[in-house]
Amino acid sequence: MIQKITSILLILSLLILPGCWSRKELNELAVIVALGVDKYDDGYMVTAQVINPTEIGLQRGSIGATPVIVYSAPGETIPDALQRILSQAPRQLYLSHLRVLVFGEELAREGLSDVLDYISRNQELRTDFYLLVANGSQASDVLKVLTPFEHIPANSLYSSILVSNKQWAATGRITLQQFVTELGREGANPVLSGVKIIGDKKVGRSIENLHKTEPDALLRHAGMAVFKKDKLVGWVDELMSKSVNYILNEVNTTVGHVRCPDPDDGIIGIRIVRASSDIKARLDKNGKPEFDVVYFIDADLEAVQCTIDLSKEESFRKIEQVIRKTMQSTTETSVQQIQQKFGSDVFGFGEALHRQHPKVWRKYRHQWGDVFPHVKVTIDAKVSLRRVGSIIQPLRREMKDP
Repeated sequence: MIQKITSILLILSLLILPGCWSRKELNELAVIVALGVDKYDDGYMVTAQVINPTEIGLQRGSIGATPVIVYSAPGETIPDALQRILSQAPRQLYLSHLRVLVFGEELAREGLSDVLDYISRNQELRTDFYLLVANGSQASDVLKVLTPFEHIPANSLYSSILVSNKQWAATGRITLQQFVTELGREGANPVLSGVKIIGDKKVGRSIENLHKTEPDALLRHAGMAVFKKDKLVGWVDELMSKSVNYILNEVNTTVGHVRCPDPDDGIIGIRIVRASSDIKARLDKNGKPEFDVVYFIDADLEAVQCTIDLSKEESFRKIEQVIRKTMQSTTETSVQQIQQKFGSDVFGFGEALHRQHPKVWRKYRHQWGDVFPHVKVTIDAKVSLRRVGSIIQPLRREMKDP
């Protein structure tokens, strides 16, 4: 009896568990690791960076062909272009392993909403890949450059985004989900990291680019792209990019330098080991919004190129004061330049006003783009020096003392 019941259950399980009916064999797929979208006539030029499976398992010294193959095709929509790529690629396109999506600058200036609609709607795509804007070039050119270190150029871009965002603070690691969420938020505009080709882009497409100690072409992160809604309105440099990330609470660690308390004495190199910020919205006597941004900074001394006496606690207080004033001045200048040049609230001040003074926000929400360039922003930095390294006194001072 037990055997009969077991047999019946096994037969029923075959009916409800039909197996992997939608399986896709690896040797039938063209795995796309990077996608580029450029403006093309009234539509788009889509570029796909596809893994070359015959080269992927080889050692770097034995490379005979390129580790990736790049296909490009035009179309009135993204799906149209991808279908045309199928006429070139010998396998079915597979998008689930996408690492980076690059937009051409010309396309980004016209607006990304239509492109993002397809990307967000496609069920095959995950949302954990990073978005970039090609600074001064086409996305297709970026995807054709072969990079050292990483066998797959898309992986090189992906890894460099992670490392530079964590260690440098002048870039952003923005995923599709984050960007779309920013577009839907009131009182805030998104930013994206830029990527730029350094050197000869034509030579960079050749495998010879990997056989040199100094490659002819490299990809470098180049500032941040500032958006108003879905349209690129301009670029900010490294200094302003860091200021944006400080206010957005996106700084893990970074390095910099300040003048010594005695300005004629030299400079001090510092490493920021912890950083956080808090935005407070308030109203002036006329009921207009103003904002206070408070930084909380922990820093280490990394290089002391002056003769300051570090055996005295007073010296540490002076250095903290210099760091405080430098950060305040730098950030306030960056905010003012972004306000005047772009008028785009990439800092989220409008959102802070919405959270803290919802009734006041209702008054400004439809005209925030006109109000933001004129709001007053004050920066205050609370700085603590934590470590001085393996030695105390600067070597300059040791050599100076008799």
